[in-house]
Formats: sequence, C-alpha cells, structure tokens
Amino acid sequence: MTYNPRSQLRLEQQVEDYLDERHRILSVSGPTKTGKTVLVKNVLMNADAIWTSGGAVRSAADLWDAVADELGIQSSSEFSWQSTDTESRTTTGEIGVPSVGKVNRAGQEMLSFATVDKVARNRHMETAARKGLRTAMRPLVIDDFHYIPTEQQLAIVRSLKDLVFDGVPVIVIAVPHRAYDVVRVEKEMTGRVQQMEIGFWSNDELLGIAEKGFDALNLIDESGVISQRLAEESFASPHLMQDFCLNIVKENGLRQRQDQPVRLVEPYWRGFFEERSSAASKTAFDMLARGPRQRTDRKPRTLKNGLIVDIYGAVLMAIGYTGPLTSITYESLRLAMREIVKEDPPRGQEIARVLDEMSKIAREQLEGEPVVDYDSELTTLHISDPYFAFFLRWKAQEELAKRAENINHAFAGKSLENLDGINIGVAAPADRQAELAITLLWDTLQQHSNKWLVSVDESVRERLPSLYPSADAHQNDTEDAKQKEQPMPTDEPGSESKP
Repeated sequence: MTYNPRSQLRLEQQVEDYLDERHRILSVSGPTKTGKTVLVKNVLMNADAIWTSGGAVRSAADLWDAVADELGIQSSSEFSWQSTDTESRTTTGEIGVPSVGKVNRAGQEMLSFATVDKVARNRHMETAARKGLRTAMRPLVIDDFHYIPTEQQLAIVRSLKDLVFDGVPVIVIAVPHRAYDVVRVEKEMTGRVQQMEIGFWSNDELLGIAEKGFDALNLIDESGVISQRLAEESFASPHLMQDFCLNIVKENGLRQRQDQPVRLVEPYWRGFFEERSSAASKTAFDMLARGPRQRTDRKPRTLKNGLIVDIYGAVLMAIGYTGPLTSITYESLRLAMREIVKEDPPRGQEIARVLDEMSKIAREQLEGEPVVDYDSELTTLHISDPYFAFFLRWKAQEELAKRAENINHAFAGKSLENLDGINIGVAAPADRQAELAITLLWDTLQQHSNKWLVSVDESVRERLPSLYPSADAHQNDTEDAKQKEQPMPTDEPGSESKP
C-alpha cells in the first residue's frame, strides 16, 4: 500500500508545526505498524535529520557515538606547525688547467633548517557531539525510544535538555504506553514534551484499503460483507488488513486486474484466519509458552476446556480469553484466569511474576517490537503487536492442545491407580512440547501410582539429564525412588528440583 498521510488527522502538519516552534521534545507515539516512522521520515525527507534506533542504544554513550559519526566528529585531534630557516652560500674561484689556461668557477649552496611541532588532544565524545549538534541544528530522531533501558533514558534526556532549550529539534518515537517515558524518567521535562498520538486506524480507514484495492482489480464485494469481516479481525492494523485483502483475492483464484467485473466469494472464515497466522507470531508464542529455563517443575493446571498446561500456558489462554484486548489490567487478567482454570487458579503474585518473565523474553529474545510488555508500575499488560493478538485469538488453543496431546495418548485406556509402567514415545518433536509432556507424565505418575516404572525412548532420554538430573537414577533404581518423599510441583522459583 502506498503512503497514506491520513490527511484528515493533520499528522504531517503537526510535525511541521513542531519543527517551526522547537524548544521542546516531540514524542510521537502509536501502536506497532500504524505508520509512525514512515510519517516522520516523509516530513523530514529534506531536513538532513540524524536517525538512531533505540534498539542499538544501550547507554547515553552509544547515542552520542552515533551522533558524532553522523556529524563526522573524531574523538581525537592533532595540531602541528612547521618553521623553516634557509641559508644561502655563494663561492667563486679560479682553476688553472694545463694547455687550457685559467677557468673561472662559481657555486651556490642552500641550507634549510625545519622545525616541526605536534600536539595531540583527545576529546570527550559526548562533549564534542553535543557541541556539533548545537552548531548544526540538525533534527535528532530516536526511533523505538522505549527499547532503551529506563536508567539510560534518564541520562539521555538530561544530556539533551539544554540542547532542546537552545532549539535543537529532538523527536522520539515510541509505542503508546511508553509515550510519556521522557517525563516519567525526568520530571523537570514536564511542559517541555509535546505529545503527538497516531491512533489505531478507524474502521472506515481500513475499509478504504479494501475498497481501493478491490476497485483497482475490478472486483466486487457485494454490500461490503467481506471487507467488513476483514476489518473486524484486523486489530485496527493496516498491515493485517492489507494482508487479508491480498489473500482473499488469492482465495478466489485471481492474480491481476479483470477485464470484466468479478464478484468475490466468501471463504470458510475459520480456516482462512487460521492460515493467516504468521510464522513470526508462532515463534513468539512458542517462546512465551515455554517460559524461562528452570530446574524446577511447574505445576500442571487443568483448564475447563480439558487442556493441561503449566502456568505460562494458562496465562496465555487467559490473555486470549479477553478478546484479546490490546491493553489488559492486572485485575482483568486475574478474572479471566478464574474463568478458564478448572480449579486452584494461580495466585496474584504468581501471575505478576509470569508477566514480568514474558516481558523480559519478549524484549531480550525476540527480534523487533516486543509482542507483550507488562508495566508493573501501572499493573497493565500491553500487546504491542497486532499480529500476535491475532495469533492468540485464532491459534493459541490449538497450539497448547498440541503440547498436551502426548499426555492424552500416553494415558489412553489406562487406570492411574493400577499403572505399572508407561512408555514415552517420540511422537513429539524435540522441543518444549515434548519436555512439558515428560514433566506432566512424571508428576502424575508420582502422585497417583505406588509402583511405577517409566520407560523412555532413547531419543527422548538423551534430553532428560539436563532437564531432570536424577532421572537416570530413578529409572535404574525405582526402589530408592519409592522410599523418598517427593515434593509437590510448584510455580515458585527456587523450590527443590524433582526428577
């Protein structure tokens, strides 16, 4: 889709007004993939702005190094000067040559003396870069400002404060719930930050994408039924809407503009939306569902829909149960958890801990915009990526069901009270799905059977020592294992490890 300035919102005009007025920081905020960066780049196209990404800035020094590079400033300088003295000598004489007579001879000699002095000086990079930026008055843009660690945000804002007061244009771009980070980290900037919000796309704007695209291909959407359904599932994202429209056209077997008008046919909607789940969102989901590595087992939770998951799976299902909403308060999530968990829902502090861990994984282990971000100060979970929200709505339950299916296969037709042994096969791939199945099987066997023996296929067994250090000992010596009191599974870190 070509650039859309959304003229009715006067977004470009707001940026241009800021550049004329200056003396403040402009904070441009908006959800992921709503056009924040594209908007600012379009307005600053001819302004020779200095751009830096928050993802590459881990300290204030990183920022000023980037500014210095853009301005061509070196961290060291060398001054040298040379003085030269010249002396001239002239000689004359007569030489007697036999049979020839006398020959006159004259000569001139030049002597030069040069003195070179050098002085080298190292300059503090931040000082040099700040001076260069104040002189150049070029706009400084920090994209993804929310990626910068909070303590470093404070150092950066303080180092920019006097430059902003002197008229250097500074623009920071962030997601909505981090729009006020500049003021939060430095209270003295209150009144010196201009907020500019780029909101979600409206239903009419999303429908406009479908209308323009279908018209360009000479396609008919009767009564706008298809377009409306696509808009409802797009989570106000123009990127999702565009992707939906493209695939609707492909579902109808069309690839180019039609000579005669063609009526679009509705697809089987569930299959259509499930297929649209992106690979990137599945990767994010898998990593959040797996949670951090730990040596303690997590307590299995039985959901009302019959799934058996750990606390990370339960939290993801609770998030999806809300819609999902793109901003979820802590209390709303606790209520959702009570609605989906069959019994013994996690305690509040356990949920908060998991949300913190998920946010950390999203920040440190996933590329790009963090898909989730928990603000512990405001006790609110934000889903920053509309693709991830879409995945939770259409794929979360299916993915968690796959993780639990090994348990159902293993216990099919068997009585737990009379269970002598069970074999864990290799149906599951070598990832967290198999590990979770092994964990839950082991927990259940210990809780419900007085005599047990677990036979593990070799390909699965190879992974057991790192996950459950005492697994081999229990398999080889079941009598010792039965005599020991086994601790119950727990969601809390630091508890005693189980086999």
